[in-house]
Amino acid sequence: MNKYRWLSEISIVSLSLLLIGCTGVNTPTPPKETLSLPAITKSATDKHYSGKFVWHDLLTDDITKAKAFYGGLLGWRFEDMNHYSTIYNDGKLIGGMMEVAAKTGSASEAVWLPSMSVKGIENAVKYVERKGGKVLKGPLDMQERGKGVLISDPHGAHIVLLQAKGGDPLDATPRIGDWLWNELWSKYPKESDAFYRKLGHYDSSISREDYLILIHKGEWRAGIRHVVRDDIDEHWVPVIRVDNPQKLLSKVEKLGGKVLMKPDQSLMNGDVAVIADNSGAHLILQRWSEGKK
Repeated sequence: MNKYRWLSEISIVSLSLLLIGCTGVNTPTPPKETLSLPAITKSATDKHYSGKFVWHDLLTDDITKAKAFYGGLLGWRFEDMNHYSTIYNDGKLIGGMMEVAAKTGSASEAVWLPSMSVKGIENAVKYVERKGGKVLKGPLDMQERGKGVLISDPHGAHIVLLQAKGGDPLDATPRIGDWLWNELWSKYPKESDAFYRKLGHYDSSISREDYLILIHKGEWRAGIRHVVRDDIDEHWVPVIRVDNPQKLLSKVEKLGGKVLMKPDQSLMNGDVAVIADNSGAHLILQRWSEGKK
């Protein structure tokens, strides 16, 4: 079942995204080859969905600051464990925050780093390197989470490839405050499509003007947006389902974030806003109704 038909109209937003003055995105990397991280599900599912985005980690040098922003904006709750905090939305485990020190002499910039499910880490790594991508860290033994590797795709976008211990979260309709979608901002959408199509074992992709939708076994899993500005680096941007993005904008700014694109009635009926959190991480706020086409 195609849950995300709202994307049939999202290509309209691409023109306004060109107006956003985004800077380059440099993903911090964890310092160790072995990390002790919690599982991405509360109980094992023994299900793996190739190409599904199964987890999101915020890499930041100030977890306390990040918790204040997302707790205040979305009502998320957190559970701390040393250098790491898990994120809960209305009691549902949805992601984590990892404290990573900023590089000496560089400005601190947080980033949401998504994890995509793959069938096998070793084969995925070989494919990435063969196609001109880079392995930035790993493969990592992440204990209860499973095995993962941080990579850069051939055009510089960073993503974690994950073979989760115990399986992936089951497919379910995203609730308010849950992750709704992930999209790659790419200057080379056709090349990105070819790269990720094989990496995620997607069966096909659908073209919507300047937007591509990656599909696996009938499920819409991710999007690729064509951007043309030289000052926008290639990176993955997560989408959060909200009730009304417009009503959240004043709160975004009060909490120290920035509004990069306000909702506009001429663009998807005012259903989309693009923001940066109080440490610079980009994300999209999206109003969506199940079954909307």
